[in-house]
Amino acid sequence: MSENSIKTSLALKPKVEQNAGFEYKTVDVLGVPVDVFTRTELTTLFLEILKSQKRGWISYVNVHTIDIANQIHWYKQFLTDALVRYCDGEGVRFGAYLLGKHIPERITLSDYIYDLADSVVKHNLTIFILGGTQLVSELAAKRMKELYPSIRLSGYHNGYFSEQENNSVISEINACKPDILLLGMGVPKQEEWTKENFDKVNAKIIWMGGGFLDTLAGKKRRCPNWLGKIGFEWIFRLIQEPRRLWKRYLIGNPLFLWRIFKMRLQKR
Repeated sequence: MSENSIKTSLALKPKVEQNAGFEYKTVDVLGVPVDVFTRTELTTLFLEILKSQKRGWISYVNVHTIDIANQIHWYKQFLTDALVRYCDGEGVRFGAYLLGKHIPERITLSDYIYDLADSVVKHNLTIFILGGTQLVSELAAKRMKELYPSIRLSGYHNGYFSEQENNSVISEINACKPDILLLGMGVPKQEEWTKENFDKVNAKIIWMGGGFLDTLAGKKRRCPNWLGKIGFEWIFRLIQEPRRLWKRYLIGNPLFLWRIFKMRLQKR
């Protein structure tokens, strides 16, 4: 895995990276590297990675994943070793701004999945979906085929399988040889699965997806774009799932801001 890792500077100043011939900056937000580009540039980047025959995973960074990274060492290393780490939340953008850094936009897979699907169809790529319940994975695959009839969706499987079933799931994926394996298992389960099984999986890119399958399948409502742009998607999600998300947002968000202000004071 290490030979495919992108060595990322954790310096406070943005560092110019070059990945498969594509140049971009990486900034540090509370010890976690975040790559700086637009969603259009993300498309260019992952297509260039596929052309270059690199293997690895694509991760996202939001306030919750930064919190986990500062608690779990292997998870922080997993983000550092990712081929790409894009900004998934306005909270991270705001935190970066307070530290004097600029991230042009947030990119969430629940929205970006349609850009991704367009590119998959245009470049005749193959994808495999792994995650969600059986119903959610079926509905997500069905929706994808409805929106993109010519898409090469080589297979799908739910994310609830035992250790004893793991090898058969991997065999199913490998039989399809997807260019992109889309994971929708949540954090940090999807990252841990990738870490443990990366060398066994015959996919060029494993893409961490979080909860995108629920919205693609129509099981959860997507936050209105205007609300997400002003940084209040967390309120929309908290209203939908208060019992599951109250701690993440009502404790995690203030803790993130406290750490940002603490780092800002240390820089002076």
